[in-house]
Amino acid sequence: MAIFLQVRTGQLHLMLDALQVHEVFGLDTLVDGAQGHVQWRDQVLNGVDAGEFFCLPHAQPVMGVVYTPDLGEQPLLLKVEEVLGLRDLGAAHWSRLPVLPARTHAFFDAVWLEPALSRQSFRLRHPIDLETFKGVAPAGLGEELGHDRVDGVDQ
Repeated sequence: MAIFLQVRTGQLHLMLDALQVHEVFGLDTLVDGAQGHVQWRDQVLNGVDAGEFFCLPHAQPVMGVVYTPDLGEQPLLLKVEEVLGLRDLGAAHWSRLPVLPARTHAFFDAVWLEPALSRQSFRLRHPIDLETFKGVAPAGLGEELGHDRVDGVDQ
């Protein structure tokens, strides 16, 4: 079993390895800098609006998750709309991803299906190179998954 933090931006639900989460807080206290950088404690971090990054329709993010994408790397701040909580999941809870284009497959390695809530939560790959988040944003997630629906909602 492992513990994951479940977050949401737009219709995309992400699962983050909880051992790599340093802090969760409201963005109303955040000091924004130039070019997407943010000040957190005594560090300047790359800020990533998850909805913008994955090219999804979304509301203004209100929560920040300080997350380390790779061991030994500086954390980044993922800006999301909602933090849903911690989930304790074992290997049997995860399903394989469908065949995905390389640009999308670089981010995810499994999906947790929640039929009772009609949603899919994608596990963010860890470790993932910080440079992946600095590159060009992937095409719209629904398009990359090869269909026009994410979490049962038409795109």
